[in-house]
Amino acid sequence: MRSIPFVFLVLMFLISGCSRGNPTTERSKSILNDFTEPTTFPFEVNEVRTEIEIDNPDVLQQYVFHYKNKQTTQEIRYILSKVIDEPEKISKQGKELFELENGIQTYYEEGETSQSIWWESQDGFLARFVYYINGNQNPLGEYKLARSELIDLVKQVQ
Repeated sequence: MRSIPFVFLVLMFLISGCSRGNPTTERSKSILNDFTEPTTFPFEVNEVRTEIEIDNPDVLQQYVFHYKNKQTTQEIRYILSKVIDEPEKISKQGKELFELENGIQTYYEEGETSQSIWWESQDGFLARFVYYINGNQNPLGEYKLARSELIDLVKQVQ
């Protein structure tokens, strides 16, 4: 008789532990997103590929679109990243501010081997176009883009 209350207590403990929702499924963030891609580029694109980098969808989601010319080795990456529960902010250091007609602020950065333009996109994503040649190993030289060409890419995806 004495074991029945004990068994009942253990059973209640087990049931209460099982009735809690699975924290993994409750916290899971959707990785389904609808992004607009550019259709016009400052050079001929003959290779396109996309990467989805989601090691842990509850922490970081990153989508990378590659647009490349295999002959000239010119490449533009359209990168959208989102740190879940902590919006990423653009590091403005070393970047030049440009405001688009629609009020979106973009930040342009130029180096010897690459050019990039950054902005805060919809749904909390940090977006950027990064342009380079030969895997970002050679100076841009004659392949350098006009700043307006990168801005035109941003306008296409807004």
